[in-house]
Amino acid sequence: MALSHILGEAGTPPKKLENCVTVTFKEIEGGWKAGSSQITVTGAVPGIGETTFKKAAEDAKDGCPISNALKGNVELSVEATLA
Repeated sequence: MALSHILGEAGTPPKKLENCVTVTFKEIEGGWKAGSSQITVTGAVPGIGETTFKKAAEDAKDGCPISNALKGNVELSVEATLA
């Protein structure tokens, strides 16, 4: 949602965004917790290039309310490509 918002605000609303999130867990101090969250997004966004799309995805990751709640506790990453 954050990525769609950023792209729309920039005047380049996406036609389509496909997302997949892979969360890995690790054992810490005898218990399990989420260790990392990898977001993979593929988008159809007329009017922008790959570099701009990747930057928008990074900005979305950094500004997303869920990402902000996880910061410092879970390693976050995003991989973005245009279709």
